[in-house]
Amino acid sequence: MENFIGKDGFYWWLGVVDSRNDPLNLGRCRVRIFGHHTDNTSEMPNDKLPWALPCYSPNTAWISSSPIPGDYVFGYFNDGKSAQFPVIIGVFPGIPKSGPTGAAFSEGSHYPVGEPTTSRLYRNEKIDQTPIGYHNANLDIGVQTAGGGSWSEPASQYNTQPPYNNVIETIAHVFEMDDTPGAERVHLNHKANTFFEIAPDGSMVTKIQGDNYAIYVKDDNIHIKGTCNITVDGNANFYVGGTMTGQATSWNLTGDVNVTGKITATGDVVGGGISLDNHVHGGVKAGSDKTSTPQ
Repeated sequence: MENFIGKDGFYWWLGVVDSRNDPLNLGRCRVRIFGHHTDNTSEMPNDKLPWALPCYSPNTAWISSSPIPGDYVFGYFNDGKSAQFPVIIGVFPGIPKSGPTGAAFSEGSHYPVGEPTTSRLYRNEKIDQTPIGYHNANLDIGVQTAGGGSWSEPASQYNTQPPYNNVIETIAHVFEMDDTPGAERVHLNHKANTFFEIAPDGSMVTKIQGDNYAIYVKDDNIHIKGTCNITVDGNANFYVGGTMTGQATSWNLTGDVNVTGKITATGDVVGGGISLDNHVHGGVKAGSDKTSTPQ
């Protein structure tokens, strides 16, 4: 029983993830374990490394994910000193110096050599090479509004100070929950740079790089307590299956208006300075003669 887990057969290990293309789809990773596997891939090929099974917390919803190539991981051997069944129980940061001797990681490492494996957004380093840098370099400036006004997309108020920024970063996506005092933000970014960001004052920017579809099965209620500006660079089409009701103290329209159907007005209509209700005609005559134009 000397090889029984929990007794003298409990063996720890440290290693680095090489690949995660698990044919069983269990989230397993091939791990090059320090002290057990040489760095020379000619002597220990990547495809001969053991599959390590990740261990998840029991008090959270199931997470179908695994560490990524280049992650430093640690755990124990489920089969004791036989060392053929590693289990991953954690990931720890590091600063990679190089890949394994003779070849890179099977899937390529996500981490630049010489940099900590923590997120640049966590460290506040090389921000111009992060989604925040991309956003700030591609702001929507001088958007024209009706009436001759304009507005511009605000730059990110990213100003994190380690260790306050909580960053979840995968190979493709980023999620920040920044608790930096005075610079608290929430930011979610897709690989295509579609994102939303909530600023420290509660302002929010949403930018969609592709098409946007919003489907509401029931009612939609919007209350804007300030000014609403909508700018459409192309055409705009509105289809209402029922009655459309609008109310304002006044409506100002610029451009030609074409109406198909009947127009009913309960008040006066003025066109070219002439009242429909109160205009008069000159040259009034008896019989079938025509009058002059309205005055």
